[in-house]
Amino acid sequence: AVDIFMDCPSRERAGWLCDSFFTGRVAFDLSGNTIIEKNYIENYLLPDRFRNIPEGMLPMCYPADHYNGRFIPNWAMWFVIEIEEYLARSGDRELVDALKPRIMSLLKYFEKFRNEDGLLEKLESWVFVEWSMANKFVQDVSYPSNILYAALLESAGRLYEDNELVNEAEKIRAVIRRQSFDGEFFVDNALRKDGKLELTRNRTEVCQYFAFFFGIANPDTHKELWEKLRDEFGPNRGEKKAYAEIHPANSFVGNYLRMELLSRVGRCRQMKNELVGYFLHMAEETGTLWEHAKNSSSCNHGFASHVAHCLYRDIAGIYRVDQQRKILELRFGDVDLDWCEGKIPTADGEIYIRWHTEGGKIHYRVDVPSDYSVKVKNISGREVVRYW
Repeated sequence: AVDIFMDCPSRERAGWLCDSFFTGRVAFDLSGNTIIEKNYIENYLLPDRFRNIPEGMLPMCYPADHYNGRFIPNWAMWFVIEIEEYLARSGDRELVDALKPRIMSLLKYFEKFRNEDGLLEKLESWVFVEWSMANKFVQDVSYPSNILYAALLESAGRLYEDNELVNEAEKIRAVIRRQSFDGEFFVDNALRKDGKLELTRNRTEVCQYFAFFFGIANPDTHKELWEKLRDEFGPNRGEKKAYAEIHPANSFVGNYLRMELLSRVGRCRQMKNELVGYFLHMAEETGTLWEHAKNSSSCNHGFASHVAHCLYRDIAGIYRVDQQRKILELRFGDVDLDWCEGKIPTADGEIYIRWHTEGGKIHYRVDVPSDYSVKVKNISGREVVRYW
């Protein structure tokens, strides 16, 4: 039986943090519950301690004992961010409260790495941003790691109603904006020389996506950068040879964060086209989705299922399912399709949607459990008509 999230069936069958942030979303979409996600998360709660890694740190994957003492500090940060989403999906306050001592211990672990600016400096072990050149630029101060650290603090603050943590997160974001942005792009790292931090010229595509995904920047505050990323990056960037000095992102996690950013601003048609550009060649070659953009590693990877989450949310229009409040939110975007149909399970019954375009309008049918309400947001530029 598969009782936790699996990395991949070929190379290793453990479940990895960070991957689980993405897989947890899809598991909820496809199963209608959080049973497997809870099974996975509980393994980070139940042990009294984790051997061979520092006090407060979490193992990078489960099940595994890392006798060499290796761990990924970034993955522990992703864990807390996932827990906030898990609570929204499950309503499982009991598990979240039980995790509080472990999460507070994690925050205490990171305290010793904070420098005079409040940023983490010289993190130890395997500092991991993504499978790209970004992983070469993680010392002494890694700005993507600190962007993630601010998100960790904010998630912990919201989970446990601690405004000091939320405020501290915003202070760190302000420092990152001031230090990392060079007027054109966000820089990945700074090095300590003669007692002072010096900004490098190392700039990666994924660093830009971290900045926008985690609230360092947005399309209004950094309009010029956003428009460059939106219009000149993407799956065809290599052919265009655009911004060759910006190291390209990989599937994990940069290309997925890009899809999230397009979703946030309602660029549904562009997302659909880029999903084809990034992933169709994988499906055609192996019938699966891969860990990397090229077939050089695992060619059947669990987190890659997040493509399905994008399709349900941004193409079918099942934007959000709130099983706790029993609300379905639909969002109809401009996806340049004649019709679409899909269904997902919930603990209360099935949700079904079908829509088609006719006469310049979007006509849709939606079936929901009897005690659910439906909210509709229309960003398609067409009139939307419910016919069932």
